[in-house]
Amino acid sequence: MAMSHAEVIVPLLGDLEEVPSDYRVQVASIKRVLERWTMDPGYRAEYAADPVAAIAKLGVNLRPEEITPLIDEDQGRELTRAIKAGEDAHFPLAVRRYRAFYKEKRLHRRDIRARCQSSNRRIATWRSRQIARCINELGVRKADALVHAPMAIELAKGCSVGCWFCGVSADKLQEYLPYSEATGEFWRGCLTVLRDVLGDAAKQGFLYWATDPLDNPDYEYFLTDFSQILGRCPQTTTAQGAKDIERTRRLLRLSASLGSEIDRFSILTLGMLEKIHKGFQPEDLLRVECVPQNRESADRYRKANAGRARSFQDSRETEMMPEETSSTIACVSGFLFNMVDRKVQLVTPCNATRRWPLGYWVVDEAHFDSPEELRHELDRIIETNMPMSLGLDDEVKLRPGTEVFGEGSDLIVKSRWLRFAFHGQQRPETLAELLREGKRTLAELALEREARDGTSLPETFLIVEDLFKRGFIDEEPAAVEEPQPELVMVRAGAV
Repeated sequence: MAMSHAEVIVPLLGDLEEVPSDYRVQVASIKRVLERWTMDPGYRAEYAADPVAAIAKLGVNLRPEEITPLIDEDQGRELTRAIKAGEDAHFPLAVRRYRAFYKEKRLHRRDIRARCQSSNRRIATWRSRQIARCINELGVRKADALVHAPMAIELAKGCSVGCWFCGVSADKLQEYLPYSEATGEFWRGCLTVLRDVLGDAAKQGFLYWATDPLDNPDYEYFLTDFSQILGRCPQTTTAQGAKDIERTRRLLRLSASLGSEIDRFSILTLGMLEKIHKGFQPEDLLRVECVPQNRESADRYRKANAGRARSFQDSRETEMMPEETSSTIACVSGFLFNMVDRKVQLVTPCNATRRWPLGYWVVDEAHFDSPEELRHELDRIIETNMPMSLGLDDEVKLRPGTEVFGEGSDLIVKSRWLRFAFHGQQRPETLAELLREGKRTLAELALEREARDGTSLPETFLIVEDLFKRGFIDEEPAAVEEPQPELVMVRAGAV
């Protein structure tokens, strides 16, 4: 595609061959400077003292005016205001291109969340309720960061990295699933079942959880099968991007050939960042997010107060979100698989608590030894745990932390983060009282309200059903999550 060097802004998550090389290099170079500035306080000091020298140190061809609006708070606010008003033409083209890329990635995340909705009506309805509940429970900003993916698949048992802040308390690496003729056939059969059960949404899953994908030396084979059967290359998130640069390079080439949009490297130390920056040109990492996880990173990259990190609330307080802040790193409202144990769980995010320290509910679980058995267990889990609506015999109990009261002719329902009103209600305080008690089935509640106030049964059914859809009715699992097993030593290559 012929393009001039005029002031043009184009997408970068599509076919990069259609984007001029200098455009790609320009945005990737800005990204590299921002990565170093974000994670390295020493570099921030160097930039403040001599921005020209600090930029040149990284071997990129940029001017300070192409960086400073992206790191200076006052200029950043003015840039945001100007973009919203369509008055940003006076900012350097490089700055506008980078901000366009940043916006593109945010919109991409929301687009992925929409694509995660299953064609299975029970799954889709259940997932929508969990999204609504998470907004009530975690707040709009935190909830907006969760894609509620339909599934995550672990190809190993445990993780070799051992991050102190692991939000899902990954055990030490015990074994991984090797790729062989037999396991490959089993794997492809399971993927086919997932495609059949979840529909097109299955392609939005990914191949890690309390694992690092690169702990499995055959990860690339599993990745390729996933792409071929489900029609999309899943995102890779790894903390081992610097461990074997050549393997990582091959993986990124494979991901690109399969159409991957975004991959992620967790950066645990400045040495890791240095090795990655030395091993890859900026353009190589244009669509790889280098996630700041090192202790020197800015305050806004504090760790979630979930999983193993909860044990460090005192000793590493400055690196963590406050205990009262909503915390979870879970991003699946759907199925969590471990292919070593051949185990599936139905999970959904929640605020990390003493009862749910990993930041997600485990609603149900099962084991399977064949794709056919997997299909059977998924059908059972869906039928048992994903009602389309409340039944007449279902207990109506509000989620913990939910307030309800009458206000004039309105029924007001409040969570920590949201307030919702049902207008024009007859004696709303009666319904509020019955909801607060939480001791009645739907039928009993509606009959009691009818007896007290003469409110028709259908009217009460509609209101309670609306509360159910909006995530205000308690669905927390009755069973407590399994105790976490003791950490064990690695048994490399064991099956």
